[in-house]
Amino acid sequence: MPAPAQTFLSKTRPIPHLRWWIAGLLFASTVINYIDRQTLALLAPFLSETYHWTHADYANLLISFRVAYAIGQTVCGRLIDRVGTRRGLSLSVFWYSIVSMAASLVRGFYGFAVIRFLLGAGEAVVYPASNQFVARWIPAQERGLANGWIFAGVGAGAGLSPPLIT
Repeated sequence: MPAPAQTFLSKTRPIPHLRWWIAGLLFASTVINYIDRQTLALLAPFLSETYHWTHADYANLLISFRVAYAIGQTVCGRLIDRVGTRRGLSLSVFWYSIVSMAASLVRGFYGFAVIRFLLGAGEAVVYPASNQFVARWIPAQERGLANGWIFAGVGAGAGLSPPLIT
């Protein structure tokens, strides 16, 4: 008599074109990532007026994001190697979703700087995870197409941001 796990596995059917469904989810993740990124840029005039930020303050908010993003890409690349693409990307999406929601609670420059830093750290996982996915799941002759779809999310997110946010 087969073990229960073996019985279950033998009854499941593979998902057709699973790697392309995953590439589509990574495309969507990249779109969301870029919409998050563009939000501050689009709302900067209103936020600067409301909170009396100078151009230097706004630049420091951008720098806090980019410093965390640069550090996060290295650290998160290692994280993806250790915990795997699925778990690492899931943790990342959870992280930057919570941080994005927490942004509504802050009221001052330093709070925004911390939120932008944490957002940059969380969003840094997307590209190392996408590269790991492509390397492991996509045959060599299809990697250009897969990367093209995933990174097309950058343009789609940037293009969708203005009508969604303003």
